[in-house]
Order: sequence, then C-alpha cells, then structure tokens
Amino acid sequence: MRVFFKQGLVVFWFLWWAMAFLTDFVGGLELLGVTSTPWFDGHNYPFLVKTLEQFGSTTAINVSLFIGIILWALLSAGLFLIALGTPYSHTELWFRRVDMAFIVSLGLWLAFFLSDQTVMKFDLEENHMVQGGFQLLCYLTIYVLPD
Repeated sequence: MRVFFKQGLVVFWFLWWAMAFLTDFVGGLELLGVTSTPWFDGHNYPFLVKTLEQFGSTTAINVSLFIGIILWALLSAGLFLIALGTPYSHTELWFRRVDMAFIVSLGLWLAFFLSDQTVMKFDLEENHMVQGGFQLLCYLTIYVLPD
C-alpha cells in the first residue's frame, strides 16, 4: 500500500506539471491569436509583463522568460512521465528517475522564489512557497515512508 502511495505522488505531480504546461502553452497560443479557449486561464504572461514593466523589461525578455517557464514545466512533466513508466520493481532506476523529476521541477520553484523576491511580489512568493513546499514534502515522503 505504501508503494502505491509513493507511485500516486508521482502520478499527482505528473498531472500537476502537465496541467501547468498546458495552461501556459495554450494561454500563449491564445495571446498569439491561434486559439480561443475560455477554459484555460491565460493570465500568466500578462501578469509577467505587468510585473516586469517596472524594470523596463522588453518584449524579448518577457517572451523569453515565459517560454523558459513553459519549457521547464514541459521538462518537469516529461520527467515525471518517465518515472511513471518505470516499474517500481526496478527500485534503483525508479528512485533515480523520481529524483530527477523532483529535482528539476523543484529547481523551477527555487527560480520562482528568487524571482518573486527580486520583483517584490510577496503575495506571489507566498503562493509559490506553499506549492513548492508541498512538492518538497511529497518528495521527502517518498524517502521517509518505508515500503
């Protein structure tokens, strides 16, 4: 049962990162006028632009940062998917792949923490800290909980 729970945490974070990717990707397509999807919240890019305008950020910087976030989320989802495809019976390989997925995705949270602090968006930082902290807790649970 504990192994199933550990695997469930990996499933959860795959789904979470896949949705984070899709939300921003489809939101970006919407901003480009490629699609119109009212069920996706495409407000992250406009929020990024508004936040960075106080620093005189250019469109190129804004777009680059947004694409970087999208690609990092895609990489995170992909790594969790690879971990999901690894049987737990191959324990050492499973843990290596789970480690990679969690470490890469936690890296994005750390980047968000630093960015939030830099632009003085403490309400956003609090949100990112809760989400990133929850992910770290899940990662630690995988190691602390015995099989």
